[in-house]
Amino acid sequence: MSKNETGHVKNIANANLLCTHIAELGAKYNPSNPKLLLTNLQNMYNTAFAHQETVNNSIAPYSLAVDHREKLFAPVSKKITKLRKMYKTTEGVTMAQLEDFMTIARKLKGIKKNNSAVTGPQQENIKISISQMSYDQRTNNYEVLISLLQNTPNYLPNEIEYQVSTLQQEKVQMLQATQEVADSFIPLNTARTVRNNTVYNSEDNLVDTFNKAKDYMFTILDGNSLQYKTISKIKFKKA
Repeated sequence: MSKNETGHVKNIANANLLCTHIAELGAKYNPSNPKLLLTNLQNMYNTAFAHQETVNNSIAPYSLAVDHREKLFAPVSKKITKLRKMYKTTEGVTMAQLEDFMTIARKLKGIKKNNSAVTGPQQENIKISISQMSYDQRTNNYEVLISLLQNTPNYLPNEIEYQVSTLQQEKVQMLQATQEVADSFIPLNTARTVRNNTVYNSEDNLVDTFNKAKDYMFTILDGNSLQYKTISKIKFKKA
C-alpha cells in the first residue's frame, strides 16, 4: 500500500479509535452540535471504512494490469536492437532506410541521436531521455516501425519472432494491455474520489468533523488526565 493510502487508512482507523473513547465517556459526552453525536460519528466512520474497502478492492486489478503491461513492454528495447541487425542484413536496404529505422528505434527506446563529436562507447552514455516513452506513444512508434518493415520489399525473415505478422500481433497485445490499464483505473479513480469526498472534501467531512469532536472532548476532560493525553495523540490530517 502506498504512503498516501496508508495516510487515508490512518485517518479512518483513528476515527474508530476516537469513537471508542467517546463511548467510554458515556453521558458525559453531550455536545449541542448534532453532527458531533456519537451515532453520527460512527455512521461517518462506517461509511468511510466501506469506501476505503472499495478502494482496496480496486487496487489489485489496476496493479495487475500495470504489471502485465510493464512485462509486455520490457523486452521491446532488446528486440529493437535485434530487429536492426535483421533489417541491416536485408538485401537492398540502403543507409537512408537504415537511418529511418534508427529514428523510429530511438523514439521507441526513449533516446535522442547524439550530435556531438563523441564516438565509441562514451556515446552510449550520452543518450538523453525524451518525452516519447508513454505506452501509447511507444505502441504508435512500434506500428510505424512495422510499417517500415512491411514496405521494405526484401524484408522476409525466416525467424518467426521477426516476421511482420508476429510484430503486428505484439502491437495488438500492447494496445490491449494499455486498454486494460485504462479500464481498471476508472473504478479505482472513482472509488478514491468517493473516499476522498467522505474523508476530506465534503462540507461535513470526516477529518474536520472528528477534529471538532476532539475539540469538544477537550472541554469536558481534565487536561492532566491520561485520557486527555491519549486523545490528543489521535490525529486527523488532510491528505
